[in-house]
Amino acid sequence: MEKLESKVKSAIDKYGLINKNERVLVGLSGGADSVALLHVLLKIAPERGFELCAAHLNHGIRGAEAYHDQHFVEELCGRLGVPLVCEKLDIPGIARAEGKTLEQAAREKRYEFFHRAAGELGADKIAVAHHMDDQAESIMLHLIRGSGLKGLMGMEPAYGDIIRPLLWARRREIEEYAADNGLKYCTDSTNLERDASRNRIRLDLIPYIQDNLNPCFVEGLCSMGELLRQDEEYLDGLARDALRDAKTEEGYDRARLAALPLPLKSRAIRIAVFEAGATADVERRHIERIMDMLTAKTGAHADIPHISAWVSYGSICFGIRQNANEVDVPFNIEGETRFAGGFFFAEAVEGGIIKNNTVAYIDRDKLPAGLRVRTRRDGDRFQLIGSGGGKKLKDFFIDRKVPRDQRNMPILFSGSDALFIPGYGISDKVKVEENTKRVLRVTYVAEQ
Repeated sequence: MEKLESKVKSAIDKYGLINKNERVLVGLSGGADSVALLHVLLKIAPERGFELCAAHLNHGIRGAEAYHDQHFVEELCGRLGVPLVCEKLDIPGIARAEGKTLEQAAREKRYEFFHRAAGELGADKIAVAHHMDDQAESIMLHLIRGSGLKGLMGMEPAYGDIIRPLLWARRREIEEYAADNGLKYCTDSTNLERDASRNRIRLDLIPYIQDNLNPCFVEGLCSMGELLRQDEEYLDGLARDALRDAKTEEGYDRARLAALPLPLKSRAIRIAVFEAGATADVERRHIERIMDMLTAKTGAHADIPHISAWVSYGSICFGIRQNANEVDVPFNIEGETRFAGGFFFAEAVEGGIIKNNTVAYIDRDKLPAGLRVRTRRDGDRFQLIGSGGGKKLKDFFIDRKVPRDQRNMPILFSGSDALFIPGYGISDKVKVEENTKRVLRVTYVAEQ
């Protein structure tokens, strides 16, 4: 058995990369790495019981050279009988429009395309051709940027439906395999340009270290990454347990998270952030800002890429902040008063009062003119029925521990006096008494 084939089989077995009866999509650029990966997987697919298909993205970067690569891939897959999906994108234009680097935009759009192609071809896994030299470059890049353990681990053998069967093979082994098996492939000329940081690491930094300091530097760096992965998985497990124990109805118990050792605290925060929807662009400064909020006052909040974090009494919460739209409309004394998110319905009634926190029974003759339904403002006041005195609406919400992000509800006002707060009650000033002659029932209905 050839060395590369043996390494791919070992990786599949050790990490469970491919299961029987699965269909695997190979990300096929046409370069030596992806062509060799396709060739190896085709050799072992019959005995392992899986199927193959492929996808190729023309990034719109290299002009005629890119079209040559696409035609090469189409001819190769046609000859091998491998189902193929091709697509062309204007990555330079996308990068400019989205304010991203060319490398970042290319990576993001490439994986988006792979997932679209996998859906079209019915693939269960997406195999990409990253190898050990790519892994060393990634680790060095993260080291130079000051990454934590997560970055120094490098790429994972499997992440979701993405698998990397060549991660334990050197580039030279792949090129030798291609030569021994007479495989033709394309060469990306941009890999020889020194404009990108990764290329300078590949072409200059790593060769210098290998020639002058450690000839086994790539293997050593990747071995370190694997050891760090084991440590990170252990710490990650502890952090997930701590986060689960700190769960509250709103978010997570701030005191419990604040008491964690720093390595667990930062990991727990990062896990919570990612679970809330921030799957990219989260940096160390964002995590540190949120850790500071664990001891901040209620109302503190921070916007980070894709989501927000905010403090609500004893909890820290994560998600997309639902700031209610400003509401300010005249109140109709009969029928509906509509606004964004719902309506009030007012009607005259006789008989008993039914207790319901979304329904108010009001003495009709105590209502002044000029009533409005609006959201709260500075200076608003509220005297809850039976409370014996009024207070600032802000203080009422604080005393009731109403989360800050839930206070912008539609309220029935007379000037700055709140008369009906759905869910919390009516004002003492409009309560129904024994001598009340006319009763107005006001029902709040929320709409999604």
